[in-house]
Amino acid sequence: MVRNVYALLAPHLRAGNTAPAQRFLTDSGWRRRSYGELDARARGVAARLQEAGIGRSDRIAILLDTRADWTVIDLAAALIGAPLVPIYPTSAPAQIADVVERARPALLIAEVGRELPELGGQAVLRVGTMDGDLGELDPADVSALATDVEGDDLFTISFSSGSTGTPKGCLLSHANYVAVLQAAIIAETHPTRALAHREAAFVFLPLAHASARLQQLTTLAAGGELVYGTGDTAQLLAQISETRPTYVPGVPRFFESAYLRAGRDSTVLREMFGDRLVYALTGGAPIAPEMLATYEAAGIPLVEGYGLTETSTALAIATPHLNRPGTVGRPLPGVEISIADDGEILARGANVFSGYLDDEAATAAAFRDGWFLTGDLGRIDDEGFLAVTGRKKNLIVTSTGKNVAPESAENQFRQSCRIDGVVVVGDARPFLIAVVTAGEHPADDAELLAAARSINAAVSPPERIRKIVVVGAALSPAGGEITASGKVVRQAVIDRFSAVIDDAYSGRTSVGVRVLDVEPRPLRAVG
Repeated sequence: MVRNVYALLAPHLRAGNTAPAQRFLTDSGWRRRSYGELDARARGVAARLQEAGIGRSDRIAILLDTRADWTVIDLAAALIGAPLVPIYPTSAPAQIADVVERARPALLIAEVGRELPELGGQAVLRVGTMDGDLGELDPADVSALATDVEGDDLFTISFSSGSTGTPKGCLLSHANYVAVLQAAIIAETHPTRALAHREAAFVFLPLAHASARLQQLTTLAAGGELVYGTGDTAQLLAQISETRPTYVPGVPRFFESAYLRAGRDSTVLREMFGDRLVYALTGGAPIAPEMLATYEAAGIPLVEGYGLTETSTALAIATPHLNRPGTVGRPLPGVEISIADDGEILARGANVFSGYLDDEAATAAAFRDGWFLTGDLGRIDDEGFLAVTGRKKNLIVTSTGKNVAPESAENQFRQSCRIDGVVVVGDARPFLIAVVTAGEHPADDAELLAAARSINAAVSPPERIRKIVVVGAALSPAGGEITASGKVVRQAVIDRFSAVIDDAYSGRTSVGVRVLDVEPRPLRAVG
């Protein structure tokens, strides 16, 4: 039995292994680091941490952009049994202070020049601004390094996104992550090409994001190379073209942006991602069928996965050799999925967390009869593929008593109109309204109306969008309307625009707002 995360990676992460483990940008271009070098560096940083007084179970908070050093620190902390507490690099000062206050780390690691809020007597060590410059974490002598770590030792305290409330600190052990990594490797192994797609994985999402961190660790478990991207979409696509990765995990917004930049042309899309890409993975929101088809025509299968921070990130995953479009794949090996009578997805397995930090009530409420309550709604087809249909807390109950999951309509608006800020409202109201906020792409009235009519044509009358309210303001992370991982916080949006929503239901139009009445037309009743 594998005792801990570092032991799981040891077949590759060992002295003398010259296979490439990391590729990252420096002032002089791309630099490569072998597995042997990565192992030595992680051990040296672990020794430096112990010199600084960090021992087994002492928590380490990390506030850094995605870079090769993030991985080094992650591995070093795992090696000595110090739970890592990731903080999103885009976090506001108040959010940083909140995580530090609640997690009580023995040490905070941040970049030189990064301004921090008042954190009392919090110990801080700084790394350099350039990737590869570990600054005050410069590797130390490893002769006295102590590395006795067991499976039930805490691996990380990872805070949930907070899209449905205050972020909670999820307590995840080494055994949890060993289980999810072993399961992911089994699920991803292709019948003939094995793990060839992991030869060079391009990572660019914040490693504080549970999904990105799992992708990092899975690549190392497969013996692949991590290629670290940085910058905006144009820069990332240029780096992908230059480094020619075999695997790109990302989010729907990134793949949609690439699709639009390619003019929806499969040949151009293939050129953008290079000739070695085997497939790409996305999650968090559905992808439009026509976009999936274009990626498929480009020879780039774009598959989806599903999980929560509480489940060590993953519960189900699709692969090109085991996929059904419109689903997130089958449950990982060792993971059990069940659908409750009310449609909620229930899960259990060795990857499920033990509970929330300092919150016994929330922990108790998260389980029922040994099953973890995901809070998501879904269904399983006759071949075991899981489809996620919405969030239980987001269910709208109209004044007519109809239960409506708003995510399907919201996702169709996002896909059809290239907008991010859209929230469907209607709780205790006679009909549904879509609230659309300002974003990167200006909201086009004709596109919005066309999308609403398309939505309405496929649903029952209570589920139809009757009005679209377009506001000129954008959603703000500082205002709590978007989480650090980019998820819309529904209640915060509703609270901010409550007066606008009230006016729309009363037949009034607020100043600076456009109200579009979705034109009535013959619609096929469903159900």
